[in-house]
Amino acid sequence: MKTERRKNIRFLIQDDVSAVLQNGSMKIGQVKDISKGGLSFDHIYDEDLRQEPFKRDIVLLGNEFCLSKVPCRVIYDIPVPTAEEYQSLIIGLNTRRCGIQFEALSEDQTAQLDLFLKTCNKRPT
Repeated sequence: MKTERRKNIRFLIQDDVSAVLQNGSMKIGQVKDISKGGLSFDHIYDEDLRQEPFKRDIVLLGNEFCLSKVPCRVIYDIPVPTAEEYQSLIIGLNTRRCGIQFEALSEDQTAQLDLFLKTCNKRPT
């Protein structure tokens, strides 16, 4: 059995929460899980997001919630099996999962994130 190495508990998120990764260009995807230290989201971009600039900002949107300009860095960006809803499309979409680590959050951002974790999660993973 694999030992959990994460410092913070991860929570599954309601299906209507999106992440927007920004630094010049924007990448948008559905958030899969989140913690006080970071999150993961699925996206359909072909390129590996680790190859882009190291420092970025991420915006969380959903359920009448917006947490913006959160400094972060990409930890991993790996291919995942294509979601069932995309398999019937004529064009092939390559689905990837991106893991983000939050950098130094302001006190206000930390408070907003805590509120978000209390109201928008399904359960701990």
